Amino acid sequence: MKESKLLEYIGRMDPRDRDRFRSFVQSPYFNQHEKTIQLLDLVLKGLDNTSTSSGYPTSLERKAVHKQLFPGEPYDEQQLFNVMSYLKKLHHRFLAYEKFGEEELEESLLTLEAAFSKNQFDLLKNRSKQIEKRLEKYAFQDSRFLLASYRYYNTLGYYSSHYEDRTKGEHLQHMLNYLDRYYLLEKLKHACHLTANNINVNTNFDLSFFEALLDYYRQNRDKYAHDRGIALYYAIYMSLKEADQPSHYQQLKQLLMEERQHFSIAQQRDLFISANNYCISRINQGDTSYQTELFVLYQLGLETGLILDNDLLTEWNFKNITALGCLLKEYEWTEQFVQNYRDKLPLHRRENAYNYNLAHLYYSKRLYKEAQRVLLLVQFSDVKYHLSANSLLLRIYYESGDTEALLSLIDTFRIYIIRNRKMTVEQKRGFTNFLRFSKKLALLKHHAEAYSRRGLEEKLAALYEKLVQTPNVANRLWLEEECRPANVAAPVATPIVGAPARV
Repeated sequence: MKESKLLEYIGRMDPRDRDRFRSFVQSPYFNQHEKTIQLLDLVLKGLDNTSTSSGYPTSLERKAVHKQLFPGEPYDEQQLFNVMSYLKKLHHRFLAYEKFGEEELEESLLTLEAAFSKNQFDLLKNRSKQIEKRLEKYAFQDSRFLLASYRYYNTLGYYSSHYEDRTKGEHLQHMLNYLDRYYLLEKLKHACHLTANNINVNTNFDLSFFEALLDYYRQNRDKYAHDRGIALYYAIYMSLKEADQPSHYQQLKQLLMEERQHFSIAQQRDLFISANNYCISRINQGDTSYQTELFVLYQLGLETGLILDNDLLTEWNFKNITALGCLLKEYEWTEQFVQNYRDKLPLHRRENAYNYNLAHLYYSKRLYKEAQRVLLLVQFSDVKYHLSANSLLLRIYYESGDTEALLSLIDTFRIYIIRNRKMTVEQKRGFTNFLRFSKKLALLKHHAEAYSRRGLEEKLAALYEKLVQTPNVANRLWLEEECRPANVAAPVATPIVGAPARV
């Protein structure tokens, strides 16, 4: 019983959902099997007595549960499994009914469709008037609105053509129009999602006759001029397909800044993420003008909550925002962000993400002792934190002039990389090259007094040439900054860390 999915599912419910599930199971309309009700009572009682550290109580072991359900009978595992299966099916149905209750017009539409199929036309006419009023007050003409309108006119249209005046086809024409708008919006939206997925993880989805659909839309834009959602996803799609055309991003930015109130929250989030991803891609291609653009978008995302997912901020967005704030020297704002949004991080990643990014902020402000103190609090819970924290610590030692500690770290860091089985060959090569160049750079700076000024510059220039000719080097831009000759232009951008979120 302890290992069952049923226990896991119910265990994840919050107290409100558990109470609603109990009422659902106890309803004779949905369940008349007494043993199933008893089983749920046993499970809920056991879960109420469960602490996060102690695990499930012995009362939820299979034999103990069977004994309470079937007192005096010999243990029969199949008998217990049957009751568990009944309860699991009720749990599935409960999820469906809860989802049904979340859909604003679903009950009214199903009532309308049922009234038509059962020839209850007085009910159909009464319900249709109510639905029409609710559709008129619908906040956004998004996919839900378009699908609901299609279903409404579908039922009303065929009722009118069958039982009233066949020559009046307004309802059926509305049905077709809403179906076209729904399909066009959904096709564009999914094309955006899947195209972004193709770019990020090298997948390849067949969009079938999507190009023909795009041609149709371009030729009939006036017909869909009032469909903001369609225009939105068309702009997102074009920003993905023609990334070198800034006009698409400018349109996204205008929609986000000036017209987002006309879109649903889901559409606003797609719009925000798309504009965000576009800026990240441009920055990583070397266009520094998008650093400030992205910073403004991040601030808007925090202000509106669009960057949050279930009221949480991913550690990658947290890291991106901190890195960008430091890059733009917005130290006061960035420190407030790190402190204010600490509790928005997922609990299991919170302390590591907070401590690492606070250390990065201190490092950027040249507060090396503070940075080192905070960085020591980072737990090496996975490879990326081990790599990130040690890379930052290496730079702290370098900036502090602590060559002995730096060389010792390089040696232990190299051993970790060689022995690590979770890193790819390319990752290992990138960090091995980083350590090799870091050691050469540190030794040059440590023995700087042994060279003339010109001699040191020549050594650094030679190291720089080797660096730019080496294809795979982690933390390349920091190395280039430290050994770049005076007559060579600075790198054009600092890449934003982490994978961009999908549209």
